Amino acid sequence: MKGKAFLLSCLTLVLIASVSFAAEYGVYVKVVERAKGSFDEVSNRVDAALKNAGWEILATYASGVPEGCRFRSRVIVLSSPAYAKSILSNGVKAAFALPLRAGIYEDESGINVAVLNPSSINRTIIHETKLDDLSLSTIASIVDGIAKDVPGSVVKKQIGEIRKKGRVGGMGGGDFLDKIEEVYVAQDDSDATFKKVSENVRKGILENKKNWKLLYTLDLSAQGAQIFGVTEPKMEGKAFKIAGEKRSSDSYKFPGIDHNAAFPIEVVVYKEGGKVRVAVLDGMYRMKIYFEDAGKWAFMKNMGMPGQIQGEIVEMVSANLK
Repeated sequence: MKGKAFLLSCLTLVLIASVSFAAEYGVYVKVVERAKGSFDEVSNRVDAALKNAGWEILATYASGVPEGCRFRSRVIVLSSPAYAKSILSNGVKAAFALPLRAGIYEDESGINVAVLNPSSINRTIIHETKLDDLSLSTIASIVDGIAKDVPGSVVKKQIGEIRKKGRVGGMGGGDFLDKIEEVYVAQDDSDATFKKVSENVRKGILENKKNWKLLYTLDLSAQGAQIFGVTEPKMEGKAFKIAGEKRSSDSYKFPGIDHNAAFPIEVVVYKEGGKVRVAVLDGMYRMKIYFEDAGKWAFMKNMGMPGQIQGEIVEMVSANLK
């Protein structure tokens, strides 16, 4: 009886822990601290681990860092046809939950690896509970693959804003569907129109004069969507500085780099309602999704930044659209 009672007690504790973990999700999961090897070696191991776990690498790039920061930061953008199909089965606007990203970054302690957490992002963008199984199996696959192949201290710690619910509230928050900003609407949804609009969006990005970079194109035209990932290094550095201000200290100067998997920013071309549409997320809303843990004061001091980012993206995306 004592043995059964002890076993029951253990199972109860496990259940409580599991329910508690499932109730709250960080925007990111920190997988490894103090990874062994050089920065490039660690990055290559993360890349290989993701490929071994069945993911396709869309882009790998050196992300921006705050002014005065000598640490390195790199982002790997990943997707897979099966995962994209599962996400887009919830509607074409769910494309904003794609693709996923892994961040490798240095700080005073060494080299670290963190990944975007679909258990948080999918709740915010798609549905509060509908994708729980897919999200949990996806993050487990990514985290376990990296932890197995990247030597270092495995922590599997949820970081960033820890949300009990997917909905982002407060100033700049709201329902996801209300935060999609249409840049352009074509009057039909033929394949020819979709192709032409997509090409013109791409051209506008490539020809911009404000140092924005096109980092990947995820062609999901079979499901009626195409995603362009864009970013600008100085903007990233400023965002990471703001994200880390309240955590910064003399011995930990640039903690906001642990949010590097927040970028690139998505521009989505999609078919809906008999039309081809080009859309981005509201700039403040997107910042809140990925950087809300920076705090209200940080957002108040930098109120103009999200609008400026959105304005520059809209300008370049629509430059060749008529």
